[in-house]
Amino acid sequence: MSLGLIPQDVIEQIKERTDILDVVSGYVTLSKAGQNFKGLCPFHSEKTPSFMVSPSRQIFHCFGCGAGGNVFTFVMKMEGTAFPETVRELGRRAGIEVPVVQGARQAQDSGNRERLEKLNDVVAAWFRRNLFDAEAGNGAMAYLRERGMSRETLDAFGFGFAPQAWDGLLRHLSKEGYTTADMLLAGVVVPKEQSGRKPQDTAGYYDRFRSRVMFPIFDLRKRVIGFGGRILGEGEPKYLNSPETPLFNKGRALYGLERAREAMSRTDTLIVVEGYFDAIALHQAGIRNVAATLGTALTPDHVRTIRRFVTKVVLLFDPDPAGVRAALRTLDLFVDSGIGVKVVSLPAGDDPDTFMRKEGAESFLRLQESAPSLLDFAVERSLRSAESGTIEDRIRSVDEILRILQKTAHRIEKEECTRRVAERLGINQKRLIERYPELLPKEERRGVGKATPTGLDSRFKGSPEERDLIYLLLQGQLSPADIRALNVEAFSVPACHRIVEIALRHVDEDGQVRIREILDEAVADAECGSVATELSMSERHYDDIPEHVHGCLSTLERKRRELALGELIVRLRVAEQEGRTEEVRRLNAQVNEIRLRKADSLSLQSQHSPHNQRL
Repeated sequence: MSLGLIPQDVIEQIKERTDILDVVSGYVTLSKAGQNFKGLCPFHSEKTPSFMVSPSRQIFHCFGCGAGGNVFTFVMKMEGTAFPETVRELGRRAGIEVPVVQGARQAQDSGNRERLEKLNDVVAAWFRRNLFDAEAGNGAMAYLRERGMSRETLDAFGFGFAPQAWDGLLRHLSKEGYTTADMLLAGVVVPKEQSGRKPQDTAGYYDRFRSRVMFPIFDLRKRVIGFGGRILGEGEPKYLNSPETPLFNKGRALYGLERAREAMSRTDTLIVVEGYFDAIALHQAGIRNVAATLGTALTPDHVRTIRRFVTKVVLLFDPDPAGVRAALRTLDLFVDSGIGVKVVSLPAGDDPDTFMRKEGAESFLRLQESAPSLLDFAVERSLRSAESGTIEDRIRSVDEILRILQKTAHRIEKEECTRRVAERLGINQKRLIERYPELLPKEERRGVGKATPTGLDSRFKGSPEERDLIYLLLQGQLSPADIRALNVEAFSVPACHRIVEIALRHVDEDGQVRIREILDEAVADAECGSVATELSMSERHYDDIPEHVHGCLSTLERKRRELALGELIVRLRVAEQEGRTEEVRRLNAQVNEIRLRKADSLSLQSQHSPHNQRL
């Protein structure tokens, strides 16, 4: 891996002062597993934990999807950041200043993000001043008091107000030294549909947010990445969010998640609601493990983010048909994700905001406790349709239920639901089960009953000899002589080939093997990082390591000679056909030499075999 233009000694200092367990624990719930820690992988969906963290080696590896690396790799994958940005962030946490000499493009991209972050801070502060201005924010403040917002809540969530003026924010940002290009990139101004305007001409732009109560949207590091606004009075759209920017993506962000982290860690649960005020109402009532979608349905990115923190989710959507459909749409997202999902249904006419203000936190918690699972909720909705409809409706509903049940790999849950459906509809349970395969797509049908290979051996594509030698190397079980005996060309797997190259550079002349340096370099190498973490965190046992090493080396060398012999014979035949006498003589000599060495080796093995010794 290229380390960019950050001084290597600074990177090493940050690595030494940063504990990967502390960093990963901020994203993934981990439990002790021997010398390591395990949890549900944040990079793919799983029910059984296969994600491992090694504090002693300062690495992580998922035995399910193959992701692996060091603390830098982990943060880069989680946050989607480049290496320099990741180093700076970890350096900030460790209290180490990171001097970076950047290239032109890198400096531009980094500078743009930093400028946007500062611009957003200026915008949020301006909105906030407007809200607390006795004249400008009077109407907005009255509206918020009517919605039951306390001063503490206003401060905690950074509420603001965008006045009616068409260019109030634009003029303010211009005075602060920002260009219209900056404002466009941040999504806080909109160009007028006029021709002949230059980008720097502020007359061609107007404020995106006007006459709206404003909600700053934060990332997990509590940096402002965008804004949402609720119209004050009548008008459409009622809610308006920032557009996509280099900082903001509404399909990934969840409102209030940064404030929910502590409560999520304590309860292992996240309550997901649909709107700003819904999330804030629960928070104000003392229920802090809550976040809201931003005018969009839940996405796979949302689920991946949620899985970093919790294993349980409560869906709290509006009780109208749209809210029910929103809950049902999430079934595909959460099935076999390792997340247990409940659906809370509020009384008709209530949304989360009004319910919390009328009934309070205790009433909600009782609803949460008795709430059905997402699967039960979906099945129940289909059952109601089946019971009340025509014969055709019943058939369609039964098929819908069966498709829903097919989505879960949990056998006991599936069987229990099938039994309940059969009883409710007066249908033979066996007939329902027999109908399953007919509802599967052909490609899925062919795969029914086939086991998917998992674990170490299924991921490692090389020979057992290559695997064992690299494993023993990374475990510090190979002597300097063993490492020097490794023939790079004998390894067919590119990742193993690369690890051997690294190892040979880290064997000192005095016979010392710098295992930690080998592991660090291998883990950070894009070509072999995953294999290095996988093998170094595996557990394998050998009765006689020296004998096993000797056997592996001999087998690899034999395979290498056989491969080389095969290639020489092919070249020899081509040379004979083309009449290249001198080349034929030379290739024949090489073939005979390899065959002689092979015969000598076999003779030596025979002499030392236990069978011959007994004779």
